[in-house]
Amino acid sequence: MASSHVEKVVNLYKTLAQNPSLNSAKIIKLNNGITILSTWSQRNLERKTNQKFCQSHTLNSKLQLMLESFPIDVTTELLSASTEDEQYKAVLRQATSENITKQFIEIWDRQRLVKNYDLAALDVHGDVYTDSEFASFEWSPDKTKVLYVAEKKLPKSEPFYKQKPLNKKKEEDEITVGNEYIYKAHWGEQLVGKHHPVVAVLDTTTDTISTLSGIPDELSPAQVLWTEDSESIVGVAWKHEPRHLGLIACTNRLSWIFLLKNGEYKKISSDGCAVRRPRFNPDRKCLIWLERDAGGAHHNAHRLMYLKFNSENLKGDVLVDIVSSSIPTQNGSQFYGIYGQLPQRCWSADSEYIFFSTPQQNNIRSYIVNTKTKALIEIKNDKSSLTILDVKNDVIAFSETSLLEPSVLTVGNFNMETINNGNIQRNKISVPATIPGSENLMYEPSEYDYDGDEEIKHFNFIYFGPKSGNDKSIPLVIIPHGGPHSNYANSFILDYCFFVLSGFAVVQINYRGSTGMGSKNVEYLQGKVGNVDVKDCVTATYEALRKYPWLNPEKIGISGGSHGGFLVTHLSGQYPDLYKVVVARNPVIDIAAMFTTSDIPDCRNTLNKEERIKCMAVINYIFDESTPVSESDQVEMLVKMFKCSPIIHVDKVKAPTLLCIGSNDLRVPSSQGKLWYQRLKANNIETKMLLYDDNHPLASGTVEIDNIINAYLWLHEHIPTNKDE
Repeated sequence: MASSHVEKVVNLYKTLAQNPSLNSAKIIKLNNGITILSTWSQRNLERKTNQKFCQSHTLNSKLQLMLESFPIDVTTELLSASTEDEQYKAVLRQATSENITKQFIEIWDRQRLVKNYDLAALDVHGDVYTDSEFASFEWSPDKTKVLYVAEKKLPKSEPFYKQKPLNKKKEEDEITVGNEYIYKAHWGEQLVGKHHPVVAVLDTTTDTISTLSGIPDELSPAQVLWTEDSESIVGVAWKHEPRHLGLIACTNRLSWIFLLKNGEYKKISSDGCAVRRPRFNPDRKCLIWLERDAGGAHHNAHRLMYLKFNSENLKGDVLVDIVSSSIPTQNGSQFYGIYGQLPQRCWSADSEYIFFSTPQQNNIRSYIVNTKTKALIEIKNDKSSLTILDVKNDVIAFSETSLLEPSVLTVGNFNMETINNGNIQRNKISVPATIPGSENLMYEPSEYDYDGDEEIKHFNFIYFGPKSGNDKSIPLVIIPHGGPHSNYANSFILDYCFFVLSGFAVVQINYRGSTGMGSKNVEYLQGKVGNVDVKDCVTATYEALRKYPWLNPEKIGISGGSHGGFLVTHLSGQYPDLYKVVVARNPVIDIAAMFTTSDIPDCRNTLNKEERIKCMAVINYIFDESTPVSESDQVEMLVKMFKCSPIIHVDKVKAPTLLCIGSNDLRVPSSQGKLWYQRLKANNIETKMLLYDDNHPLASGTVEIDNIINAYLWLHEHIPTNKDE
């Protein structure tokens, strides 16, 4: 391909990369005016990293923007928290000192840096956790202590034989011998190095750090919060015995909401459940959290639990139950269940209402729950996705985005009128850069229901591409999501905007098994992978060709990662004449071979419920009470896994295939993609493999730009667009 064309493609990527993503927003002042602090991330191609910056926005009483600051780089800030009165701020920072990268906790008042703690020098624990699953970082209500989660400090170990300096004093007997090579299990993909977390407390009055005792050793604490007394804590405890299982994208792990008071551990939530995101109301007398049954699909609908924390009987009540299909909201829309997160602050000023956001069909929608009546109200919105970021004194900060518009910060007031109609007037605070060429593009969601006797008939997809064109002039790329229990929402994704602006149209498919369509839809895929999900992709392909006559049926490509990679390799084998080119990122190729090497072997979607229970019994991953399984049953399950895999169809593949593989992938080991590559090469199918020193998402530094542009070039080579041919 001509270097001039490649240069244009790179410049288009650079243009799109200039649009930052809105990570968070916090309402920090509500006196005569309102100040909102927003935090963003943006790709810095020259530094080969994602750069973080914050910006303050000053609004008047009508929530109109009056003043905003220049962005301030906060890339080295890992976590931060302010006291409730905003007089003190704690910052966890990563910095290099004496050529060693270390973590520090800084304490700031309104004028200066007050204290700085070198965590490595203090040597109480290992690294502080900053990930989305474990991390906490918050001041106690009395403004004296900072609570967080860190890696447990282990005794130092030396070889059995090691010569020592003659004049060196004898070390403390905390040093053991012969333990350097003991295996330490960790929490899987993107959580490497996280073995055994502990809850840590920094006391800023005594300048001491301590780790809390009382949590059983077989549990991993996470997402911890202070209670009202500034002494006790509430959090999530995951069971990691007998085995750590991957947590990223897996909300099905056995866990409890716990209370740790005076060193005594007490369960708050029920046994047999998976829990997450505990949230106190402003006076810390009421607690909510998300809960579902443990096991089963890796991600599924949750119930919203509510507990009056000052009562003697610590038993939660269900505010919003798991939705099997859909239920009506108070203002007349359909609600399909909770699949999202809870904002850090999500309560109305009077603690009567709770606010949350969640994927619904092919969008992200926001809701209000009345804690007294349990009524559910949808916050009205246009076609964009709407996510709540922060709530304080009935002012709400939102993120709004669509396939055509990067993240925008908006803000609105909650009032009693909202309860009747769900309408919150919102003012736009930030303005995204205009994307050249986007005026010629459109996105349109489509619902599809099969006419047959299947229990679950519904799925949906989103068309994103040109508004019009000459008949059969536009090449189409079909893109199923990974997971498999996740979904595509109407949100800005650089990859797909890049493809569409380069001359392709894309169809994003929420096949049966996706979230946002009720728990029964999620569960329907189990035992049917490689079948109903493949069928939905093919149906969406033909439906898109029918609805949009400018799409070219002779130029259809497929692209997907993880389970999306599983599907595009399946499609290329099952429908070799329909799909002309393939891009697969870390694809699942042989489930039977991957079964015991992935960080999530506990629940393979090739199996139905009964078979999964037998599988867990075979290798005793989670449940001690599992019963033995016969040898014939074990063989039967492995055969079924193999037959549901793309590898069974590899000899029928015709389409040129690009494989993008992460050598450090723990979710789908790199051997899976290599197997497909080797089999295609043996069959003389045009194929190319890019092997990156990266993990499952292939999203770090130079890896992202390389695999995105290579994917475009591969697609363009085999189904060329009308642009720059």
